[in-house]
Amino acid sequence: MIIGIPKEIMNHEHRVGLVPSDVALLQQSSTNHTIYVEDGLGSSIGYTNRDYERAGAKIISSAKKIWEDSELIVKCKEPIESEFKYLRNDMILYSFLDLAYSKELASALVESRVTSICGETIAGPKGNYPVLAAMSEVTGKFAAQHAATLLATNYGGRGVLIGGCAGVAPAKAVVVGGGAVGMNAARILVGMGADVSVLDIDTQKIANHPLTLENRIKVLYVNEDSITQALSGADILIGAVLVTATATPKVITREHLRLMNKGGVVLDVSVDLGGCIETSRQTTHDDPTYVEEGLIHYGVPNIPGVIARTSSITYSYESLPYVQCIANKGWREMLKMPGAIGGLNAYDGKIALESVAKSFSLPYIDTKSVL
Repeated sequence: MIIGIPKEIMNHEHRVGLVPSDVALLQQSSTNHTIYVEDGLGSSIGYTNRDYERAGAKIISSAKKIWEDSELIVKCKEPIESEFKYLRNDMILYSFLDLAYSKELASALVESRVTSICGETIAGPKGNYPVLAAMSEVTGKFAAQHAATLLATNYGGRGVLIGGCAGVAPAKAVVVGGGAVGMNAARILVGMGADVSVLDIDTQKIANHPLTLENRIKVLYVNEDSITQALSGADILIGAVLVTATATPKVITREHLRLMNKGGVVLDVSVDLGGCIETSRQTTHDDPTYVEEGLIHYGVPNIPGVIARTSSITYSYESLPYVQCIANKGWREMLKMPGAIGGLNAYDGKIALESVAKSFSLPYIDTKSVL
């Protein structure tokens, strides 16, 4: 199979679909593979063309040639509009897609009839969504450390040291959503000494988390009383709500935000799926923040793109088994791997995620019907 790995062209997106060590493993898995890597892939995170050549890849200077000649395209982020023209019905695309909030991309997949496999919707053998969880860990940890940075007065924050100091109370932080992003954010916030509350609709899923068992965080149900209690006098709010393959519900309202301390920080990690905070909107790494209700809002959707080396290594590692199976046995066999059936997002002009197809009035196909 001809496998292509083009560079990401989204704003400040420096991740790669596969790192050189995993390209080598993919190449070694079959003598029939040709792997094209775009010239300069990974150069901003310490990988060279020579690294990829040693792994068995061929360096191609033209992204257009990689897209047009490859049978399988391996990316990290979803194609952007300028790449839609490359999608075609005899191509397999492996990448994150975030279809629930992009009718344009969903429509492009339908119109091109491309076969689209998405790492974020692969549940995996343990049901823990391994590819998504890898990015969620990076996102949650960065969100916490960046919130601490934005609290500084030179960024417009209220000048609070997140862990406080002798005689001065620490910052009060609230995390909405106790999944992988939220709990990794909470872990870093606790480690920096913040007073941390985590809100979730299902508190039982985090009841046995070490942070809960050690009483290092407050765990609260998501309801009006607990939101009011948690946000009153809060300095940091991290929105980390995820409903798989569905636009994120608005959990925190503008009125709720008025309970926070002015000069506080709001990071909505779910902004790429609509956001769980009423005042959230997408921003970019070039212009990442804005102020609303006296609070610094950070709405960059591709956070791992600037923690790109760490993100690329973990994304590549978790994706390799699925990419390898597609290349060696075909995408249908990959979907038969434990917990992988949800990975199909589009096929033959139809969307394989029922909620997305219904939301955008696009044709739907049940994945089981194509196996």
